[in-house]
Amino acid sequence: MSALGLTDIQIGLVASITSFSKAGFAFLGGAVTDKLGRKNATFIVDILAWSVPTLLWAVSQNFWWFVIAAAFNGFMQITDNSWNCLLVEDAEKHLIVSIYTWVHMAGQLSIFFAPLSGILVKKIEIIPAMRIVYIFALISMSAKFILLYKFSDETKTGMIRMRETKGVSILKLLSGYGGIAKKILGSAEMLTALAISALFAVTTGVMQNFFGLYTTKNLMIPDYYLSIFPIVRSAILLCFLFFVQPRVSKLGYKRPMAIGVALYAMSHVILLLSPAAGDAPIVFAMVYTVLEACAHGLVIPRRDSIMVLLIEERERARIISVVTMATFAINIPFSYLSGYLSDINRRLPFILNVALFAAVFLLITLSRILSAKNMVERESSF
Repeated sequence: MSALGLTDIQIGLVASITSFSKAGFAFLGGAVTDKLGRKNATFIVDILAWSVPTLLWAVSQNFWWFVIAAAFNGFMQITDNSWNCLLVEDAEKHLIVSIYTWVHMAGQLSIFFAPLSGILVKKIEIIPAMRIVYIFALISMSAKFILLYKFSDETKTGMIRMRETKGVSILKLLSGYGGIAKKILGSAEMLTALAISALFAVTTGVMQNFFGLYTTKNLMIPDYYLSIFPIVRSAILLCFLFFVQPRVSKLGYKRPMAIGVALYAMSHVILLLSPAAGDAPIVFAMVYTVLEACAHGLVIPRRDSIMVLLIEERERARIISVVTMATFAINIPFSYLSGYLSDINRRLPFILNVALFAAVFLLITLSRILSAKNMVERESSF
């Protein structure tokens, strides 16, 4: 986006449009997932959410191409709902955290192809290199959607909900969301999960959208290094998930998540302290990457499983829809704000993240819901 002439504010605005689109489609997610079934919804919506945007990104020319792609990319919140249901509804319940750990682990394997993009950027510069990467993404992701559809089965809950919603319009299904919203607002557990989810959505958006800008424009790290950092991150994260996660899992939820949030904040402080001369920025960015990877391993699988464990099975799709919609609605102003702050000073979005990590840390440490006893009871009754 920056190479095609977008300003930091425009980049933040594209992120806000993405969040707005995600919030809107998240509202539809539960009804669509129940109506079409987990398997069908995942296949159809994945095409709209990823195949179409990757094509648009591959041929993008200016700000408006990214706006249209962002609007389509918001469809992913429907498939995020349906895919999560497809993933866990027929799973052994005591293995939920392990399942999400393996999902994150599998996702990290793709990062080891990142040197190819780095080589492309170094050889032919960033714009033509990214066009090639996005064309490859279009082909590979579309193939994945077809394979998943062919080799997966509809879940038991999905079949029940398809029968129950047969002949019922989407609008009528959506009319029941008022009761779902009241149920969430009346539950301290769900409000805690929503707050954690929303704050991490904001901080993740800042890291994804502005790390590259800050390191290449302010710390003067060459563009092709942006393909190296994900490899280091994935290597650390895979080692962490294989060797540390099994031991940490015995500690429950609260302590690992609190430690992870502290590591997130520490990583940002180190990045902000980096000088902008010589080889020092690369070293500081590498330390940031290592700490962020460890933090991710501690926090994200638990964040995902908390939401699953707190939601009653029959209403899972609709509750996830409302929570996700609220998460991205909260993220909309923060996405624009982070772009505005970056336009003033590219350090400011990361300072904002540190403040948000402090808020999450307090939320986790003060929460009684995340105590070991409560979460064990949830897992046993799930």
